[in-house]
Amino acid sequence: MKRFWRLHRLHYRDTMRLSLPVMISQLGQITVGLADNMMVGRLGTTELAAAAFANMLVSLPLFFGMGFALSLTPLVGKAYGANDMTAIGSYFRHGLLSNALVGLLLVAVCGGLYLMMPLMHQPGSILGIAQSYFIYIALSMFPTMLFLMGKQLCEGMADTKSAMLVTIVGNILHIGSNYALIFGKLGLPALGVEGAGISTLLSRIFMATAMLVLVFRKPIIRHALQLSKLLRLRIAVVRELVWLGVPMGIHVFSEASAFIFAGIMMGWLGEVGLAAHQIVISLSGLGFMLYQAIGFSTTIRISQLSALEMPSLIKRASVSSSQIVTAMVMVVSAIFLIFHRQIPYLFTSSDEVAHVASKLIIVFVVFQVFDATQIVFSGILRGLADAKIPSMLTVISYYLIAIPTSYLAAFRFGFGEVGIWFGFPIGLGICSLLFLLRIRMLIGRMEPLRCR
Repeated sequence: MKRFWRLHRLHYRDTMRLSLPVMISQLGQITVGLADNMMVGRLGTTELAAAAFANMLVSLPLFFGMGFALSLTPLVGKAYGANDMTAIGSYFRHGLLSNALVGLLLVAVCGGLYLMMPLMHQPGSILGIAQSYFIYIALSMFPTMLFLMGKQLCEGMADTKSAMLVTIVGNILHIGSNYALIFGKLGLPALGVEGAGISTLLSRIFMATAMLVLVFRKPIIRHALQLSKLLRLRIAVVRELVWLGVPMGIHVFSEASAFIFAGIMMGWLGEVGLAAHQIVISLSGLGFMLYQAIGFSTTIRISQLSALEMPSLIKRASVSSSQIVTAMVMVVSAIFLIFHRQIPYLFTSSDEVAHVASKLIIVFVVFQVFDATQIVFSGILRGLADAKIPSMLTVISYYLIAIPTSYLAAFRFGFGEVGIWFGFPIGLGICSLLFLLRIRMLIGRMEPLRCR
């Protein structure tokens, strides 16, 4: 036991040091989501359901963009671990270009989704409200991609504090403007759900601007840009980012879209199920925030260690991250199980919605065990710059297993709203197992190379 602690304690320390700022940043984002839902929920069940529908749709392109931006972290992390400043400057310039283009593409995709909203068989009472809200959060895709580019670049250089600071300030501004625009405070008109959309757009513009300013002010970035300024924009570097970013985008999209399609199926059952689903999705973000922070820090650690070509260190860092996230799952699960009946009333005064949400929380506690595991395993694979195979495994786990299971449980076997969540533990469990096998395969290939 002493030997195990001696070999792993530095990995525990470094992982948590990188994770804490990410946790705070993620907590800020989740807090904004919770505040949004609490404020909109006070307007009524119809308004909450409308916002849930719009947020689920815009999440489709948003999560792809988040995954695409992640491609910068392992590439910059490996260059940073090898002290290659020229490569860092090149990735910055090409990353800014590619993420800006993807941001414009996502806005265009949102335009298509807006036109398709009336065809998705949602309750007629929520459609108009959802569309007016959707316009503003769709426009926020472009500044979001710029913010994510700066965030992932900094995290590749083991700087997780810059994004934390920008997120905290941006979220404070968002909550304040949200309150003012939704309820008509400080002399502003009461815009209801539409006010929440305007607030989101303004806060994301601020966050993108602040993040880019911080990045440009970094001495290491200025030095890297000086070294790479003679390099022209190269298609090969853009291709490298795209070939890594697109599979990562598909990976994140596949996971997130399973929950989004579950929300659409909830809409087929009525406003109550959709509102309850939105409540539990918001709550699940609290646990997800912790696990994702460990996943991101694991990506940073593994990408930098990969430059040293020492499989034993990669193994220890991976084991340490897995153990940290297991402890977190136990704590979070206990809290949600104890208070599963009381928590929904923080979001709604409807006994019917709260009753359905309390049952969904029980299923959530089960699936988050597998969710946390696959998040860490995914972070390991990203750190190894392995994207294509994991994206395929994710598509199989969610589209061929999780979503069909949810549909059958809800509409064929009569489990209703709770049945829609049944597919998540199964899909996540299979995904975790497949990721573990992939990690073992990749590290196994590294060991013979190291011995040569």
